[in-house]
Amino acid sequence: MKYLRRIHIEWIALLLAIIFLIQNFILNTQLGAVSVLSISLLAFLGLLVGYLSNTITVAIFSMLVMATGTFLLYYTPIIMPSAEKIYLIVVIPIFAVLGLIAKSSVTSSQRVNTFKPRMRKYLATLDDSTGLYNKAEFENRFEKFKCTMNLYTNTGRGLIVSFYTVDFIEQLRYQNDLATDQLLSDLSQELSDIRLPEEDQFYLGNGTFVVISPIYQSGNSIEFIQQLNGVTKTQLSLLPFKNYEHIQDTVIRFGEIIIEGPTEMTAEQVISRVKRRSEADLTDEYIL
Repeated sequence: MKYLRRIHIEWIALLLAIIFLIQNFILNTQLGAVSVLSISLLAFLGLLVGYLSNTITVAIFSMLVMATGTFLLYYTPIIMPSAEKIYLIVVIPIFAVLGLIAKSSVTSSQRVNTFKPRMRKYLATLDDSTGLYNKAEFENRFEKFKCTMNLYTNTGRGLIVSFYTVDFIEQLRYQNDLATDQLLSDLSQELSDIRLPEEDQFYLGNGTFVVISPIYQSGNSIEFIQQLNGVTKTQLSLLPFKNYEHIQDTVIRFGEIIIEGPTEMTAEQVISRVKRRSEADLTDEYIL
C-alpha cells in the first residue's frame, strides 16, 4: 500500500478509464447494452465504497458481496453464462480496491502538497555536500541566539562557537576531488555523532565546520564544552584522506570563541574572529 500511495492521481484516473473501456468493450460484444449498463453501475458503486471507506471496511464489504453474490447466482434459479456470474461476483470488490487505491493516492498527494513549502524551506538551510546546516542558517541561528541573550540578560546564557577547519583543503581537492568530498562527508557524520543533541552543526564551505554550543554561566558547562571540543578535534584528525592507494593524515585546525551575556557582534564578525584563532592553532604535525 505504501508503494501504491506514490502513484500519481493522474495515473490512477488513466488506469480506471482504461479498465472501464476494456470492460465495456468486452461486455458490449458478448452481452449487450443492458448488461454493460448494469455492470457499470456496480463498478461505480464499488469505486464509491472504496473511496469513502478504509481498508478494513472494504475488505469486510468485499467478502459480504462475494458471499451474497455467490449464493444468489449459484443457488437460486438465475440463468446466465458462468463468465458473467463470476464477473458480477467480483466486479464490486475489484473496483472497491481501485477506489481505495485512488483515495490513498489523493490523500498522499494532499499531504505532500501541504508539506512542500516546509520541505523546500528546510532543504534550503542544508549544505549539499555534508548535509549539515549552511552558512546562511548559521547566520540566522546566531542572530536568534544573540537576540535571546540580549533580551534575557539575567538568565546567564551564553554561547561557545567552535571552528574545525580542514587544513590544505585546496590541495586535497587538487589531488582527488571525490576523495575530498568523501572526507567531508565522513567528518560531518563524525561531528554529528560526537556532539550533543542540543548543539547545532554547520558547514561554511572550504573545509570549515562550525558548532554552536549553548552554555550557562552557572555550573561547569563551559569547561565541559571545551573538553568536548578537544575530543572532537582529536577524533576528526583520526579520519584519513584516502587518495586512491595513498592514505594521509587529516590536519584539523581549531578555534573557539566564548560569548557570555549580551553581545553586539554579528555573525560575520564571529566568523572572522574564530577563523583568525583557528589559523593560529599549531597542530602537533607542525610542531614535530
